Amino acid sequence: MIDILDLLEFQVLAAARNIDSYYGFSREKAAAKEEVYYTVYLMARSGILKQEKEGLIIQPPFSGYLDEIKNSSCVLVIDRGGYILPRQCIYFGGGQYVCLEYCCTDQERIGVCGMGEEEFFLQLKELDQLPEPRLAEGSGQFDFPKYWENHLSERLKEMPEDEEDREEYPKDDQVHSVFTLRSKETGRIFARMILAALPLEYCMIVKKAGEPASREPYTREKAWEILKAWWRNKG
Repeated sequence: MIDILDLLEFQVLAAARNIDSYYGFSREKAAAKEEVYYTVYLMARSGILKQEKEGLIIQPPFSGYLDEIKNSSCVLVIDRGGYILPRQCIYFGGGQYVCLEYCCTDQERIGVCGMGEEEFFLQLKELDQLPEPRLAEGSGQFDFPKYWENHLSERLKEMPEDEEDREEYPKDDQVHSVFTLRSKETGRIFARMILAALPLEYCMIVKKAGEPASREPYTREKAWEILKAWWRNKG
């Protein structure tokens, strides 16, 4: 289930949990005090906040979402090729995966949901972020390095050593989806995985900060294990 928040509502809740900085989901202009007070009033009326002895308390499921965001050491940003919106930001603090994304029809509202590991993996498949492989099992003897060299675009073959300093991923028709592990506070890139859509099969291009890019044969399970390893290593 996806819960919808106004962007200012999310920012007020984050500030209440002392989450001072996080990647993405910023408003173009600062809110006036009156606007913040009115937002708090609306959240109290809708049940997001509840009056208790010590003040207004954030209620579930939003309290759980904010706990995960606060405890998460980094954020996984998922983009689709061609800069198709919405991009998703995934936080994981050890409990559930919390997904935030702008609403397609209103950039002042965001959708937020919490998922377990199996549910998150299922979402990656259902949204085609981890697509169905094109080859059947048993293709391990195929000469993938030679195929990649002949079919990958020059843009993807020549990913620079300073790729972690690039804000955006390469604009290229072969890009199917992109997974970028970033600092939650600054947005600095720790690692990036690009799925390149080639005629025979997808190619995983994996780049960690300070290391050259590597190319690996694609399977959903291998891509998933790479993503989980990123969380473990940054936790």
